[in-house]
Amino acid sequence: MESINELIKIKDLEKSTNEICEFIQDEISQKLQKKGVVFGLSGGIDSAVTAALCSKSFESEQILGLIMPEKESDDSSQILAEQVSKKFNFNTETIDITKILESFGVYEMKEKIVYEKFPEFSSKCKYRVVVPPKSKNIIGVPFLEILDEDNQRHKLKISSPDFLTLTASTSIKHRVRMTSLYFHAEKNNFSVVGTTNKSEYQQGYFVKYGDGGSDIEPLVNIYKSQIYQLGKFLEIPNEILVSDASPDVWSFSTSDEEFFYTVPYDVVDLILYSRENKLSVSDVQKISKLKTEDIENLFQMQNIKQTKSQHMREIPHGWVPNFTK
Repeated sequence: MESINELIKIKDLEKSTNEICEFIQDEISQKLQKKGVVFGLSGGIDSAVTAALCSKSFESEQILGLIMPEKESDDSSQILAEQVSKKFNFNTETIDITKILESFGVYEMKEKIVYEKFPEFSSKCKYRVVVPPKSKNIIGVPFLEILDEDNQRHKLKISSPDFLTLTASTSIKHRVRMTSLYFHAEKNNFSVVGTTNKSEYQQGYFVKYGDGGSDIEPLVNIYKSQIYQLGKFLEIPNEILVSDASPDVWSFSTSDEEFFYTVPYDVVDLILYSRENKLSVSDVQKISKLKTEDIENLFQMQNIKQTKSQHMREIPHGWVPNFTK
Protein backbone atom coordinates (compact mmCIF):
# COMPACT_ATOMS: atom_id res chain seq x y z
CA MET A 1 0.00 0.00 0.00
CA GLU A 2 3.02 2.29 -0.22
CA SER A 3 1.70 3.96 -3.38
CA ILE A 4 -1.54 4.89 -1.57
CA ASN A 5 0.41 6.64 1.16
CA GLU A 6 2.50 8.48 -1.40
CA LEU A 7 -0.60 9.70 -3.23
CA ILE A 8 -2.14 11.34 -0.15
CA LYS A 9 1.15 12.25 1.54
CA ILE A 10 1.53 15.80 2.86
CA LYS A 11 4.47 17.10 0.86
CA ASP A 12 5.68 19.83 3.26
CA LEU A 13 4.72 19.01 6.84
CA GLU A 14 6.37 22.09 8.35
CA LYS A 15 4.61 24.45 5.96
CA SER A 16 1.25 22.74 6.48
CA THR A 17 1.67 22.81 10.26
CA ASN A 18 2.43 26.52 10.23
CA GLU A 19 -0.59 27.21 8.04
CA ILE A 20 -2.92 25.25 10.34
CA CYS A 21 -1.59 27.15 13.35
CA GLU A 22 -2.12 30.46 11.57
CA PHE A 23 -5.70 29.37 10.81
CA ILE A 24 -6.32 28.51 14.47
CA GLN A 25 -4.85 31.80 15.69
CA ASP A 26 -6.82 33.87 13.19
CA GLU A 27 -10.12 32.12 13.84
CA ILE A 28 -9.87 32.24 17.63
CA SER A 29 -8.21 35.61 18.25
CA GLN A 30 -9.42 37.67 15.31
CA LYS A 31 -12.73 36.32 14.06
CA LEU A 32 -14.16 34.87 17.27
CA GLN A 33 -12.21 37.25 19.53
CA LYS A 34 -11.72 34.69 22.27
CA LYS A 35 -8.87 34.41 24.77
CA GLY A 36 -8.02 30.77 24.24
CA VAL A 37 -9.11 27.25 23.32
CA VAL A 38 -10.67 24.21 24.94
CA PHE A 39 -10.90 20.73 23.41
CA GLY A 40 -11.69 17.17 24.42
CA LEU A 41 -8.55 15.15 25.12
CA SER A 42 -9.24 11.46 24.60
CA GLY A 43 -5.76 10.00 24.28
CA GLY A 44 -6.38 9.29 20.59
CA ILE A 45 -4.46 10.53 17.56
CA ASP A 46 -6.92 13.26 16.51
CA SER A 47 -7.13 14.99 19.88
CA ALA A 48 -3.37 14.60 20.37
CA VAL A 49 -2.63 16.33 17.04
CA THR A 50 -5.18 19.03 17.87
CA ALA A 51 -3.49 19.57 21.24
CA ALA A 52 -0.05 19.81 19.64
CA LEU A 53 -1.27 22.33 17.05
CA CYS A 54 -2.97 24.44 19.72
CA SER A 55 0.21 24.40 21.82
CA LYS A 56 2.05 25.88 18.85
CA SER A 57 -0.65 28.52 18.43
CA PHE A 58 -1.17 29.77 22.00
CA GLU A 59 0.51 30.10 25.38
CA SER A 60 -0.09 27.28 27.86
CA GLU A 61 -2.48 29.34 30.02
CA GLN A 62 -4.67 29.88 26.95
CA ILE A 63 -5.19 26.15 26.44
CA LEU A 64 -7.46 23.76 28.33
CA GLY A 65 -7.82 20.06 27.55
CA LEU A 66 -10.79 18.28 29.10
CA ILE A 67 -10.32 14.59 29.90
CA MET A 68 -13.82 13.11 30.23
CA PRO A 69 -13.77 9.38 31.05
CA GLU A 70 -16.71 7.22 32.07
CA LYS A 71 -16.92 3.73 33.48
CA GLU A 72 -16.68 2.02 30.07
CA SER A 73 -13.64 4.03 28.92
CA ASP A 74 -10.41 2.18 28.32
CA ASP A 75 -8.00 2.75 31.22
CA SER A 76 -5.22 3.66 28.80
CA SER A 77 -7.17 6.61 27.36
CA GLN A 78 -6.69 8.84 30.39
CA ILE A 79 -3.05 7.83 30.76
CA LEU A 80 -2.31 8.73 27.14
CA ALA A 81 -4.25 11.99 27.42
CA GLU A 82 -2.15 13.00 30.43
CA GLN A 83 1.03 12.14 28.51
CA VAL A 84 -0.04 14.51 25.74
CA SER A 85 -0.77 17.38 28.13
CA LYS A 86 2.55 16.88 29.87
CA LYS A 87 4.49 16.76 26.61
CA PHE A 88 2.90 19.90 25.16
CA ASN A 89 2.62 21.73 28.48
CA PHE A 90 -1.00 22.82 28.83
CA ASN A 91 -3.62 22.64 31.56
CA THR A 92 -6.15 19.83 31.81
CA GLU A 93 -9.21 19.10 33.88
CA THR A 94 -10.60 15.60 34.40
CA ILE A 95 -14.39 15.22 34.59
CA ASP A 96 -15.84 11.75 35.10
CA ILE A 97 -19.19 11.76 33.25
CA THR A 98 -20.37 8.36 34.56
CA LYS A 99 -22.98 9.78 36.96
CA ILE A 100 -24.42 12.05 34.26
CA LEU A 101 -24.82 9.06 31.94
CA GLU A 102 -26.36 7.01 34.74
CA SER A 103 -28.96 9.75 35.24
CA PHE A 104 -30.06 9.20 31.63
CA GLY A 105 -30.24 5.43 32.20
CA VAL A 106 -27.59 4.84 29.56
CA TYR A 107 -25.89 1.81 31.10
CA GLU A 108 -29.19 0.32 32.23
CA MET A 109 -30.62 0.48 28.70
CA LYS A 110 -27.51 -1.05 27.15
CA GLU A 111 -27.14 -3.82 29.70
CA LYS A 112 -30.82 -4.74 29.43
CA ILE A 113 -30.30 -5.55 25.76
CA VAL A 114 -27.10 -7.46 26.51
CA TYR A 115 -28.78 -9.52 29.27
CA GLU A 116 -31.65 -10.44 26.94
CA LYS A 117 -29.20 -11.73 24.34
CA PHE A 118 -26.74 -13.29 26.78
CA PRO A 119 -28.33 -14.25 30.16
CA GLU A 120 -24.92 -15.32 31.52
CA PHE A 121 -23.72 -11.71 31.31
CA SER A 122 -22.09 -10.39 34.49
CA SER A 123 -20.18 -7.31 35.58
CA LYS A 124 -16.96 -9.10 34.63
CA CYS A 125 -18.09 -9.49 31.01
CA LYS A 126 -17.47 -6.88 28.32
CA TYR A 127 -19.44 -6.06 25.19
CA ARG A 128 -19.34 -4.09 21.96
CA VAL A 129 -21.11 -3.68 18.63
CA VAL A 130 -19.13 -4.67 15.54
CA VAL A 131 -19.93 -4.04 11.87
CA PRO A 132 -18.50 -6.88 9.73
CA PRO A 133 -17.05 -6.27 6.26
CA LYS A 134 -19.57 -5.82 3.47
CA SER A 135 -20.77 -8.70 1.34
CA LYS A 136 -20.88 -7.62 -2.30
CA ASN A 137 -23.12 -4.52 -2.35
CA ILE A 138 -24.63 -5.05 1.08
CA ILE A 139 -23.36 -3.22 4.13
CA GLY A 140 -22.46 -5.70 6.86
CA VAL A 141 -25.16 -6.30 9.46
CA PRO A 142 -23.99 -5.17 12.92
CA PHE A 143 -23.81 -7.76 15.68
CA LEU A 144 -23.26 -7.77 19.43
CA GLU A 145 -20.01 -9.35 20.60
CA ILE A 146 -19.51 -10.33 24.23
CA LEU A 147 -16.27 -11.23 25.96
CA ASP A 148 -17.19 -13.47 28.90
CA GLU A 149 -15.37 -14.09 32.18
CA ASP A 150 -13.28 -16.83 30.55
CA ASN A 151 -12.23 -14.55 27.67
CA GLN A 152 -14.48 -16.45 25.26
CA ARG A 153 -16.18 -14.44 22.53
CA HIS A 154 -19.87 -14.73 21.70
CA LYS A 155 -21.33 -13.15 18.55
CA LEU A 156 -25.06 -12.46 18.74
CA LYS A 157 -27.55 -11.03 16.28
CA ILE A 158 -29.35 -7.85 17.30
CA SER A 159 -32.51 -6.28 15.94
CA SER A 160 -32.59 -2.86 14.31
CA PRO A 161 -34.35 -1.27 17.36
CA ASP A 162 -31.70 -2.74 19.68
CA PHE A 163 -28.91 -1.49 17.43
CA LEU A 164 -30.42 2.01 17.41
CA THR A 165 -30.75 1.98 21.20
CA LEU A 166 -27.15 0.85 21.65
CA THR A 167 -25.77 3.47 19.26
CA ALA A 168 -27.94 6.21 20.79
CA SER A 169 -26.53 5.21 24.17
CA THR A 170 -23.01 5.79 22.87
CA SER A 171 -23.84 9.02 21.03
CA ILE A 172 -25.07 10.63 24.24
CA LYS A 173 -21.57 10.23 25.68
CA HIS A 174 -20.26 12.59 22.99
CA ARG A 175 -23.11 15.04 23.56
CA VAL A 176 -22.48 15.16 27.30
CA ARG A 177 -18.82 15.88 26.59
CA MET A 178 -19.76 18.64 24.14
CA THR A 179 -21.94 20.27 26.81
CA SER A 180 -19.02 20.22 29.25
CA LEU A 181 -16.69 21.71 26.65
CA TYR A 182 -19.02 24.66 26.03
CA PHE A 183 -19.50 25.24 29.75
CA HIS A 184 -15.75 25.61 30.21
CA ALA A 185 -15.43 27.62 27.01
CA GLU A 186 -17.98 30.19 28.12
CA LYS A 187 -16.59 30.31 31.65
CA ASN A 188 -13.10 31.12 30.36
CA ASN A 189 -14.06 33.14 27.25
CA PHE A 190 -12.49 30.37 25.15
CA SER A 191 -13.60 28.70 21.91
CA VAL A 192 -14.21 24.98 21.43
CA VAL A 193 -11.81 23.34 18.98
CA GLY A 194 -13.10 20.17 17.31
CA THR A 195 -11.02 17.12 16.46
CA THR A 196 -12.96 15.57 13.55
CA ASN A 197 -10.86 14.65 10.51
CA LYS A 198 -11.92 14.56 6.86
CA SER A 199 -12.28 10.78 6.68
CA GLU A 200 -14.76 10.85 9.56
CA TYR A 201 -16.58 13.99 8.47
CA GLN A 202 -17.21 12.90 4.89
CA GLN A 203 -18.71 9.57 5.98
CA GLY A 204 -20.69 10.76 8.98
CA TYR A 205 -18.48 9.08 11.57
CA PHE A 206 -19.13 11.75 14.18
CA VAL A 207 -22.03 12.71 16.42
CA LYS A 208 -24.05 15.76 15.46
CA TYR A 209 -24.04 18.16 18.42
CA GLY A 210 -21.55 15.80 20.03
CA ASP A 211 -17.94 15.56 18.84
CA GLY A 212 -19.23 17.39 15.75
CA GLY A 213 -20.19 20.39 17.93
CA SER A 214 -17.42 22.99 17.93
CA ASP A 215 -16.46 26.53 16.95
CA ILE A 216 -13.67 25.55 14.57
CA GLU A 217 -12.50 22.27 13.00
CA PRO A 218 -8.82 22.54 12.02
CA LEU A 219 -8.56 18.88 10.94
CA VAL A 220 -11.77 18.61 8.93
CA ASN A 221 -9.98 18.84 5.57
CA ILE A 222 -7.21 16.43 6.51
CA TYR A 223 -7.48 12.68 5.84
CA LYS A 224 -6.91 10.25 8.71
CA SER A 225 -3.72 8.91 7.14
CA GLN A 226 -2.46 12.50 6.93
CA ILE A 227 -3.30 12.98 10.61
CA TYR A 228 -0.82 10.22 11.39
CA GLN A 229 1.80 12.00 9.26
CA LEU A 230 1.24 15.18 11.22
CA GLY A 231 1.31 13.23 14.47
CA LYS A 232 4.72 11.80 13.70
CA PHE A 233 6.03 15.22 12.62
CA LEU A 234 4.66 16.86 15.79
CA GLU A 235 6.25 14.09 17.90
CA ILE A 236 3.04 12.77 19.39
CA PRO A 237 3.77 10.03 21.99
CA ASN A 238 4.62 6.84 20.14
CA GLU A 239 2.04 4.79 22.09
CA ILE A 240 -0.66 6.82 20.35
CA LEU A 241 0.93 6.58 16.89
CA VAL A 242 1.08 2.78 17.02
CA SER A 243 -2.35 2.22 18.62
CA ASP A 244 -5.48 1.40 16.65
CA ALA A 245 -7.86 4.35 16.55
CA SER A 246 -10.94 3.62 18.66
CA PRO A 247 -14.27 5.29 19.46
CA ASP A 248 -13.76 4.15 23.10
CA VAL A 249 -17.48 3.88 23.80
CA TRP A 250 -17.79 0.13 24.58
CA SER A 251 -16.51 -1.82 27.56
CA PHE A 252 -14.98 -4.30 25.08
CA SER A 253 -12.31 -2.32 23.22
CA THR A 254 -13.18 -1.76 19.55
CA SER A 255 -11.22 -0.18 16.71
CA ASP A 256 -12.73 2.33 14.30
CA GLU A 257 -12.20 -0.23 11.54
CA GLU A 258 -14.26 -2.86 13.39
CA PHE A 259 -17.02 -0.47 14.42
CA PHE A 260 -17.46 1.65 11.29
CA TYR A 261 -14.97 1.53 8.43
CA THR A 262 -14.59 -2.25 7.89
CA VAL A 263 -11.38 -1.59 5.86
CA PRO A 264 -8.03 0.04 6.78
CA TYR A 265 -7.74 3.84 6.87
CA ASP A 266 -5.41 4.09 3.91
CA VAL A 267 -8.00 2.31 1.74
CA VAL A 268 -10.81 4.53 3.05
CA ASP A 269 -8.76 7.63 2.29
CA LEU A 270 -7.84 6.39 -1.17
CA ILE A 271 -11.50 5.90 -2.08
CA LEU A 272 -12.49 9.30 -0.67
CA TYR A 273 -9.60 10.95 -2.51
CA SER A 274 -10.47 9.12 -5.73
CA ARG A 275 -14.13 10.17 -5.61
CA GLU A 276 -13.17 13.76 -4.89
CA ASN A 277 -10.58 13.86 -7.67
CA LYS A 278 -12.62 11.77 -10.12
CA LEU A 279 -10.17 8.89 -10.45
CA SER A 280 -11.49 5.85 -12.28
CA VAL A 281 -11.71 2.30 -10.97
CA SER A 282 -8.75 1.37 -13.18
CA ASP A 283 -6.74 4.28 -11.75
CA VAL A 284 -7.44 3.07 -8.22
CA GLN A 285 -6.56 -0.50 -9.16
CA LYS A 286 -3.14 0.57 -10.45
CA ILE A 287 -2.43 2.43 -7.21
CA SER A 288 -3.79 -0.09 -4.75
CA LYS A 289 -3.72 -3.51 -6.47
CA LEU A 290 -7.25 -4.06 -5.14
CA LYS A 291 -9.65 -6.16 -7.19
CA THR A 292 -12.01 -4.33 -9.54
CA GLU A 293 -15.07 -5.74 -7.78
CA ASP A 294 -13.77 -4.63 -4.38
CA ILE A 295 -13.08 -1.11 -5.62
CA GLU A 296 -16.55 -0.83 -7.15
CA ASN A 297 -18.10 -2.01 -3.88
CA LEU A 298 -16.02 0.46 -1.87
CA PHE A 299 -17.09 3.32 -4.14
CA GLN A 300 -20.71 2.32 -3.66
CA MET A 301 -20.39 1.97 0.12
CA GLN A 302 -18.74 5.38 0.39
CA ASN A 303 -21.53 6.90 -1.68
CA ILE A 304 -24.16 5.35 0.60
CA LYS A 305 -22.42 6.60 3.74
CA GLN A 306 -21.99 10.12 2.39
CA THR A 307 -25.58 10.32 1.19
CA LYS A 308 -27.07 8.98 4.44
CA SER A 309 -24.94 11.32 6.56
CA GLN A 310 -25.48 14.48 4.49
CA HIS A 311 -27.96 15.88 7.03
CA MET A 312 -25.24 15.73 9.69
CA ARG A 313 -23.11 18.21 7.74
CA GLU A 314 -25.92 20.72 7.23
CA ILE A 315 -27.41 23.32 9.52
CA PRO A 316 -31.08 22.62 10.41
CA HIS A 317 -33.43 23.52 7.57
CA GLY A 318 -36.10 26.10 8.17
CA TRP A 319 -39.28 27.09 6.41
CA VAL A 320 -38.76 30.04 4.08
CA PRO A 321 -41.76 32.36 4.25
CA ASN A 322 -43.10 34.49 1.45
CA PHE A 323 -45.39 37.01 3.09
CA THR A 324 -45.86 39.02 -0.09
CA LYS A 325 -48.35 36.52 -1.49
